[in-house]
Amino acid sequence: MHLNIQDNPTEIRTAIYIRVSTQEQKIDGYGLESQENRLLEYIKLNKSQNFITKKEWMFVDTHTGSDLNREGLNKMLEIVKKKEIDAVLVWKIDRLSRNLSHLMDIFENLEKNNVSFKSIQENIDFRGPIGKLVFQVFGAIAQFERELIKGRTVAGRITSAEMGNYTGSSIPYGYKPVYNKNGRGKKLEIIPKEKEWINQIFDWCVFNHLGFGQIASELNKLNVPLGQHSIAKKGKWTTDLIRKILHNNIYTGIYTANNKDDLGRLLPEEKWTNVKVPQCINTFIFSQAQIKMREKKSNLTNQNYLLSGKIIDISIPKPKTFVGCKRTKGGFSYRRKQFDSDGIHYPVFEIPAKVLDDYVWERLSSVLKKPEIIYEKLWERKNSKDQSILNLKDQLESLESKDRQLENESKRIEKAYETGVYSEEKLKEKMMDIEKEKSLVKESQEIVQSKLIFISQIEKSSNNYKAFSAQLQSRKESLTIKQKKIIIDFFIDRINIDRSIVEGKSQIDATIHFRSNPERLPQLLDEGRTNSPLSEDKKHKKSSKKYITGATTRI
Repeated sequence: MHLNIQDNPTEIRTAIYIRVSTQEQKIDGYGLESQENRLLEYIKLNKSQNFITKKEWMFVDTHTGSDLNREGLNKMLEIVKKKEIDAVLVWKIDRLSRNLSHLMDIFENLEKNNVSFKSIQENIDFRGPIGKLVFQVFGAIAQFERELIKGRTVAGRITSAEMGNYTGSSIPYGYKPVYNKNGRGKKLEIIPKEKEWINQIFDWCVFNHLGFGQIASELNKLNVPLGQHSIAKKGKWTTDLIRKILHNNIYTGIYTANNKDDLGRLLPEEKWTNVKVPQCINTFIFSQAQIKMREKKSNLTNQNYLLSGKIIDISIPKPKTFVGCKRTKGGFSYRRKQFDSDGIHYPVFEIPAKVLDDYVWERLSSVLKKPEIIYEKLWERKNSKDQSILNLKDQLESLESKDRQLENESKRIEKAYETGVYSEEKLKEKMMDIEKEKSLVKESQEIVQSKLIFISQIEKSSNNYKAFSAQLQSRKESLTIKQKKIIIDFFIDRINIDRSIVEGKSQIDATIHFRSNPERLPQLLDEGRTNSPLSEDKKHKKSSKKYITGATTRI
């Protein structure tokens, strides 16, 4: 629908939309009053298009054009849905939005409610196929212009940083801004008293092992002010403020003004734009603080969850794993998240961590009291009971004898061919049969040899199991959670959880699947002594796992 008297001689109820950003208010032609005057004048001078408007149909926003969450725009779209207007009039298309996808969303909303859109500056009506095409072109141009402005802003910030200026949006605790004597911009200068507290915060983290909350609490007890120039000048110290300070490498004397390219991708470190600032702490203390924080985070994530990544819900069509989480009533649990599958909703499934942890640890401890169970189970799983070492050696000797017989037979056949007893065709036929038999014998030899090697490994590993079991029993009460996790990761592959309803009550069956790798037991003993976690390159490969299905208990 084109807004002219020929297409629609009736009155066209027209909403006026005006938007200006904070930066644009003083620019000629972009101010609120300027836009309003131009729009009202357009309606007055173009009576042939039958536009009419009212004060309540005029909507104003002082907001950035990249965000759709605007009060005026939302109110206008409400009356669009109610079909109280026929058209929307703006001074320029980017007043509606600078983002092409946002523009398309708004336009589709207008079109769905049979509301036209008119832009004075571009002098177009965005209805019909041609209107849509023009709409996309102008929307793309508006977005392109915005990206150019953004690019110029980033380039200006980098240039300023290269002059030695601080270009951050807020002043970090411990510093104050001072004018750059060499030109425009500002540099940072240390506030001595705040620098002392910066050093104290890092000392508390590194040497006293205090967490974010504990450090914040100490500062609040001592009534330490938040900072002369930081954003949070009033109030109390919080864990978030302490976290930001401990992670901010500006205190080592380096401020990173830019580390991304035009597309927002991280640049190689040698291409970062860094600015030197006065140093508050040395790099060694800063690096130690980062290590401490990583250790704390790792401990918080894993220390309470012995069975992380091992618990699987098999009572649902597609088995899912449980994750450790805090309980609202206190303590910890293992939780399988809710989900929908084939139109069926499966609610959250949660098991108290202590109940399951205690059961699994006690079950594992009882198994390790008799280490021979493990390698005996492995032997039963791999071989039949009557296959002793002597039996296998007899089999191997018999196969070697058979191999020698076949070798002698092939020589006899070759001699018979040389003396003319066998034709060439007969020779090939006989030799082919010999090779087939040799291949079968070779394959059988390899199987028997692998069984002998396995038995040898099992027998050699028995001493390792006994040594580990003795060490575990003597240190059982003093083991840390990290040590327990190392042992559980080594011996337990997974815990299958099966839930069923019996007489109206939920019944949970937990089945432990043990695994063992005898060759790695000496390494596990070392892990227990040094307390160090298993590194990635030392973790046993799947090909070397040997599984033993364990017992089931009901929770």
